[in-house]
Amino acid sequence: MTQPTHDFTAPAKAQIDAMLRATTIASDGMSKLFDLNTRTARETLEEITGTLQAVASVKDPADLRTLMSKTMKPDLEKSQAYAKTVYEQITATQSELIGLVEAQMAEMNKQIASTLDNVFKSAPAGSEAFVSAFKSAMSTANQAYETSMQTFKEAGSTITSGITTAQPGKRKAA
Repeated sequence: MTQPTHDFTAPAKAQIDAMLRATTIASDGMSKLFDLNTRTARETLEEITGTLQAVASVKDPADLRTLMSKTMKPDLEKSQAYAKTVYEQITATQSELIGLVEAQMAEMNKQIASTLDNVFKSAPAGSEAFVSAFKSAMSTANQAYETSMQTFKEAGSTITSGITTAQPGKRKAA
């Protein structure tokens, strides 16, 4: 019995499509970070230029101290906002990639289960114990995978909530 050619190429095509999708997701994420870094560098250069011009025009040391205190506080807030934006972009890209991997794993599990069902249907008499043990092992492996993915997601949520709590203006009073 021969299988049609498309049955052999379909899994390979699906894997290539998934790889291309993952590459696109990663490329888009890197592009967003590059754009953010370019904007940030341009804004920083403009701010430094403005600050240097203001410092050059200062005639009194008290004015210099006032100028420096005004320029330092916004820098900290901008740094925190920048870090938050970078984190959000990385998290969004990571979420898309995790979704892609989860979909691929679900499809692979479905294909493996289908293939194993076909193999087990034609298993010789007396192999029921082996078939049962193998199915149990597969079920355990799937449960371990799901548990590890859930733990990974919960860790991400914990990190996200920690970053949200650390944002300026969102800290709880002690």
